[in-house]
Amino acid sequence: MKYIKNSFKNMVPYHSSLITDGIILNANESPYDPPKEVIDLFKKELDKVEFNRYPDMDERELASSIAKHFNVNSDNVTIGVGSDELLDCVFRAVIDKGDKVVSFSPSFSMYKVFTELVGGEFIGVYDENYKIDVDSIIKAIKDNNPKLVLICSPNNPTGEYLEEKDVRKIVESTEALVLLDLAYIDFSKYDYTRLAMEYDNVISFRTFSKAMSLPSIRCGYAISNSDNIDMINVIKAPYSVTTISQILANIAINNYDLYKNQIELIKDERKRLFVELNNLGFKVFDSEANFIFVLMDDKYNDILLQNKIYIRKFKSGIYRITIGSRIENDKLLEVLKCAKQK
Repeated sequence: MKYIKNSFKNMVPYHSSLITDGIILNANESPYDPPKEVIDLFKKELDKVEFNRYPDMDERELASSIAKHFNVNSDNVTIGVGSDELLDCVFRAVIDKGDKVVSFSPSFSMYKVFTELVGGEFIGVYDENYKIDVDSIIKAIKDNNPKLVLICSPNNPTGEYLEEKDVRKIVESTEALVLLDLAYIDFSKYDYTRLAMEYDNVISFRTFSKAMSLPSIRCGYAISNSDNIDMINVIKAPYSVTTISQILANIAINNYDLYKNQIELIKDERKRLFVELNNLGFKVFDSEANFIFVLMDDKYNDILLQNKIYIRKFKSGIYRITIGSRIENDKLLEVLKCAKQK
């Protein structure tokens, strides 16, 4: 990287292996395709696409549908290339060199990357039991006076869900801008996206990649007051969300009820996988997401790889397993049970 500036010299490109066969349980994807009705409607809309024209830069129709879904106004919504783009926009809009960002640790790895890209200082509040300690977060906020506070709930990779009262407690403890990353909230007990409309210092981030089974279209959105949305739009690149992505996301959000059965199947399998893995003697953490956080010896991952079953390794002994279909989960459990008997 001959021309990269000195502050980025130690950074490495982010890569994800392309896996084309086997059981893929490492990326928190849904094991299910979008409902057939959603795809059928999308195919009909394709005939209307003017491929020689730019997309609607303001994503008006999609923004209107999202606003209707959450009972907010269209100017309370902005859309990006995944929620990642919108998070990145906030970091670039808010953080100056030396400014501090507070979050849980471990949590979504890109928070630290976004912080470093703009010259900020990332402070991860770590708990040796991999639990979110609200009082410790609030203490870190008071001690460091951050510009941004990140709350990922359910948290990636631990799956821990933060109760609404605890989110409010954190938000009300600071004047910093609080970013609620709710990528997995569809799999939890209660959705508090609309907290962003109650507090001036909160932005909620959502995605079509998880519960909506559409990571391929790279589409996410943010909800907040119009001033915060304008701030994001000042930074966001024009025409970033393709026409195809807007059309398919619009159909999906307007047919959210069609996804409810799939979401319940994933939650049922999550519960079953938790019990089975616990019975096998692994340290398993309660999860409200579409994955489970597990502590286990690396030898079990080696055996899974030999059977073309792919889970996410963070470091030695620490793993995240995406909830697959029943057949996929059965195969995972079968391999692990056999390995335990040897």
